[in-house]
Amino acid sequence: MEDDAAAAAAVSKVLADDDLLAEILLRVGFSTTLVRTAAVCKRWLHHASHKAFLRRFRKLNPPRLLGFYTKINQGAPRFVPMLPPQPPELAAAIRIVGGYRFPAGPDGVMSEGYSLGVDGESLFRYEVSVHDCRNGSVSTMLCGRRRRGYRYESRRSIVMHSPLCPERAIAIDRPLSPHHQHPNYGGSHDCIILSREEKDGGLSHFYVMLENPMVLDITSATNFTAHVFILKDGVWCMLASATTRIDHWRGGIRAVLVDNKIYMVATYIEITVLDLTTSSFFTVEIPQGVGCSMLSRADDASSVYLIGVKEHQLGIWLHKGGSWSIVDTFSLNDMCANLMMSDWVKDTDWTERRITHVGDNAEFVILQRRRAVFYLDTRGRTLRILYEVPKEDEPYDGIIRANPFMMIWPPTFPALKSDPTRCGTEG
Repeated sequence: MEDDAAAAAAVSKVLADDDLLAEILLRVGFSTTLVRTAAVCKRWLHHASHKAFLRRFRKLNPPRLLGFYTKINQGAPRFVPMLPPQPPELAAAIRIVGGYRFPAGPDGVMSEGYSLGVDGESLFRYEVSVHDCRNGSVSTMLCGRRRRGYRYESRRSIVMHSPLCPERAIAIDRPLSPHHQHPNYGGSHDCIILSREEKDGGLSHFYVMLENPMVLDITSATNFTAHVFILKDGVWCMLASATTRIDHWRGGIRAVLVDNKIYMVATYIEITVLDLTTSSFFTVEIPQGVGCSMLSRADDASSVYLIGVKEHQLGIWLHKGGSWSIVDTFSLNDMCANLMMSDWVKDTDWTERRITHVGDNAEFVILQRRRAVFYLDTRGRTLRILYEVPKEDEPYDGIIRANPFMMIWPPTFPALKSDPTRCGTEG
């Protein structure tokens, strides 16, 4: 009994020390565990929810990757949990995300085909595409199309989903071009949805519309105008607009938002950068010899990562101070040999080996080879298979889209009722 009393006194002494308590809370490992721990008493809640503490906690325990949304052909996005199984502390969050379903139309139903009625019209056939995933939010484009006699009518809207908090989902009409009433206007060339975490932990959403202004009586086929909108109180507001020349446009543009700059891999030889502060463009040359590539945002607002394939190796470059430096290289041949896939380099078609997504700070890379999706942990230098397209998913167009889904940050703490009997160290 004396030993138990001494142990209890020692624990009480430790937990009564604010500095020691903070160090213990830092090491609970998961944001879900931190929330449950903070519910012990108001004093613990005060420590766990303090902004300075949360900054330290995130640095030591960054938000976990729960899984990713994959999309094959014209099918609906499906959530695939990370394997091997995640720690039990994340099981509830993974179960909630896995059970979430994207509505495929205003009535929640996707029509199959265009079955014409007696009036020559059909129901809208909807398709959902994931554009952006960040901090528990999933931005999707809902595209509807129907046949009216010999013509097709289309409609598009944007839906912001929060799978862990389904009640927060909102649908928004996509913004219109400033030129949409021009008699020669032919519509936008491409669009991108991006998001940015703000200092208060909230998210800002951006819609980037890229137009080829030839339809607006501008003669050059290589001139492109970018209109950038920001979402405020459910309305898209124009933030910036600028025109630049892009030769050898590659289509299917890939972009990242770093601070107030949008980096776009518009060609195979250079990156086009739009500075939102000055509404002006500049370009950055891609390292020579890099083929399939993708950008990754860096915490440093003056830097950006490039991940690309060069001579059968995957390389990571960092652009800072006006120049590129190589950060790391990976031999995909050696890694795939460990997975019994030694024929990786025998493929000559780049659609058979492509970079699908890159995590922030180039922490991980998702790649595709034929019907398989791979996860490369760049810090741990390990490669593993995440997902394989089932044989029954035919026809298969050769492209698998994958968007990682991370745990929400910052965590939402409970509001505790005043109860001085819950903890003797409340304050």
